[in-house]
Amino acid sequence: MTRRSNGYPTLRRCAALIFAGLLGLGCGSGGAFGIANPTAPGNTSGVPNETIMWLLGTPGTPFQVVVSDASASWTIKGVVPQSIIIINPSPPVQMVATKLSNRSTLLSAEIIRGVTLVAESSTYDAFGTVTLATTGGTARIAPQADPDVRFFVKAPLAGLLTGLIEDLSEGFVVQARSPVLFLFENPDGRVDGQFSSLDLAGTFAVDIIFNGAVVRQATGGPNLVIKYP
Repeated sequence: MTRRSNGYPTLRRCAALIFAGLLGLGCGSGGAFGIANPTAPGNTSGVPNETIMWLLGTPGTPFQVVVSDASASWTIKGVVPQSIIIINPSPPVQMVATKLSNRSTLLSAEIIRGVTLVAESSTYDAFGTVTLATTGGTARIAPQADPDVRFFVKAPLAGLLTGLIEDLSEGFVVQARSPVLFLFENPDGRVDGQFSSLDLAGTFAVDIIFNGAVVRQATGGPNLVIKYP
């Protein structure tokens, strides 16, 4: 059973995703996420609205999702709840999420732009699949990202963070709740992330993943810096 809707979530939808309350998220709010594109590393001014992808539903439900924009794609495995943000994206964006479970748990995929829910699809089916895209979504899955560089902020649960992710050419202001996976599309050389807690939720745990391998790990708080290479 797959359900699709456009616009803001209904009261029933909010109840089904009550775990979002634990994350401190309002239904349809995107949890105050954003990405900026400053002109140079170190410029942290402004956090304009951007596109955020959410995997929600029954906590602990395992999934695999293929995220694609016009230039690259990524395959991600995880468990609900999880958010995904592409750094330096090439819109439009689409995602195909599959439950990796034969249980009748809820898997819901959402694409949010700013504070507006622009696409949503849910399934209770065993090994159910949902597909959604932004307006004018890609007609095909783009080639796999190369290099595939990811920042995974995996703790603390529901911790609100802000930071700067940058390469040798550009810096990108970010604000999110963990767990969140940042996909850095086509980075220029060295990458680094600087993160700070906004709610004193605890110690950060951050991985940098390069072409499928964890190449850097760091823990700390309320401020943390991680770099590769």
